[in-house]
Amino acid sequence: MSINRELIMDYNPIYITWLGQGGFLFEINGSRLLIDPFISDIVEQRQGYKRLIDSPLNLNELDPDYIFITHDHLDHFDPIALPQIHKKYPKAPIYGPQSVIDKAQTMDFDQSIMNVVSKNKSYEFRDFTLVVTPAYHSDPYSVGVILMMNNMQIYLSADTTFSENLVQEVKALAKGKIDLVLVCINGKLGNMNWQEAVSLVGKIGPQRAIPMHYGMFAENTENPKPFIKECEALNVDAFELIPGIRKLIHLI
Repeated sequence: MSINRELIMDYNPIYITWLGQGGFLFEINGSRLLIDPFISDIVEQRQGYKRLIDSPLNLNELDPDYIFITHDHLDHFDPIALPQIHKKYPKAPIYGPQSVIDKAQTMDFDQSIMNVVSKNKSYEFRDFTLVVTPAYHSDPYSVGVILMMNNMQIYLSADTTFSENLVQEVKALAKGKIDLVLVCINGKLGNMNWQEAVSLVGKIGPQRAIPMHYGMFAENTENPKPFIKECEALNVDAFELIPGIRKLIHLI
């Protein structure tokens, strides 16, 4: 008997809230996974790049059960916000590659909740599985993730350049078809541009694609519309998320 995936999806819906840049809040069945919450002005303080948008969620609205940091850069491991989040939610475990754990050891974190992850490994949580994918970025420990939740697979590229190796590695780690790709498009500072992001989408073949890592800094942004148009030409449903707006994600 075939399984109606849409009915399964409706029973335990998945919600995504974009925080800007590579930051997201995923929700399923009461579990909340926070990834790369960049909500401070640390980049302006240290590098002079002023935020174009304020943080769409405040500290009280985050309420994470789990926190995942993909790499040690200011707009991903936010050294102002992450300690505040940890103080507010001290029981939420924090996961990340070795560079993230090394940075945390120099700061005021409870080391008992810090968990190092490795590329090509999977980690089981209450309502989902997190598979750590390679990423090719200036932090050599950088990673992306595949989230397996409620019979859906979501690939979040995090910060990475494009390569055929990346495509093949991600496809090998997935269990069958990837349903949704969240991909960087800004094309600067070690990230793929929108054309390369379209190529990645075309080779992975998801049902849906969402651009990210734009719209935060005037010096490091991109227009998402060409990406969306070219994805639609590949028969991939593509659209923008609005920062701070909780989006219900359905299978097609």
